[in-house]
Amino acid sequence: MLKQAGLGAFDQQQVLIELAENSHLAAVFGEQGKPRFGIAGLLRLSGRLDSLVQTFKNVPSPLVLAPRPAMPAAMLNSAVGLLASTPAPYETATLLIHVEDAPLFAGCYAQVNEFSVLWDVLDPPSPALVAMAQTLADQQVITQHTWRGFHLYRHPNRNSPDAVDRMQQFKTILQDYPLLTGQAA
Repeated sequence: MLKQAGLGAFDQQQVLIELAENSHLAAVFGEQGKPRFGIAGLLRLSGRLDSLVQTFKNVPSPLVLAPRPAMPAAMLNSAVGLLASTPAPYETATLLIHVEDAPLFAGCYAQVNEFSVLWDVLDPPSPALVAMAQTLADQQVITQHTWRGFHLYRHPNRNSPDAVDRMQQFKTILQDYPLLTGQAA
């Protein structure tokens, strides 16, 4: 869905990094029980990003899953700080942060160049969405130069008769955060 939303080229020159204390994606790939460093592997003396990636069918870019066992957000925030100085064969890194985890990673947002939100319109707006928007506003990281948009999509395997109502709910919530809709600079 990231590629369809126009959020990047998503090829071998871009790496996807799941930023989470506990992986939300590992079960999708059958990796939930396997030990891995995640991005925290960069904190090792010889930590290299290219040694942490995995490739998966139907994922066009290399992916770094969150660590197992879980690691504290403070440690992962520190690891994000090493991305810019870590030699790797990747041109860009995209951090994937679940909406529920967004406040945990506020410590690294000042180091991020661009922000986007990708949301399935069939997932109702939640308090976590409001908390995420407030976290970004509090960190003052959303500007006309850093904001790449709030992208709504519908997963092709999900249908709902109330999709129009849900879209209206999003519009109502986003009115409180004009920066997230591109209405203010």
